[in-house]
Amino acid sequence: MNFSETSYANQPEILKRKLGGELIVPVTLDFTNVSAGVVKAGSPINASGVVDNTATAIGILLNDVYEENPNGALVQAFAVINETNAEANSSLTIADAVKTALPNLVWEA
Repeated sequence: MNFSETSYANQPEILKRKLGGELIVPVTLDFTNVSAGVVKAGSPINASGVVDNTATAIGILLNDVYEENPNGALVQAFAVINETNAEANSSLTIADAVKTALPNLVWEA
């Protein structure tokens, strides 16, 4: 009998539930000030592709994005965000200004 095992890293799930109508747009991230080589899912991102936990955020990063391939996806509207998972994965406490700037997202714990 042959047995082989392969491990795959799971992507964190920041959506509370998938509604099917989420507005998800592509983004190219700026890694200039990123020391770890990865921007984590759940991070608020501004129009320049930088992590920005302020009112200038235009979306929430859907998946972890690595410097080798800086292309990611932002959730901008019509989605239910699992705030607990997003904050745990991104190591940020999502600011109230971000929630106000993204009025078409629902935030649930």
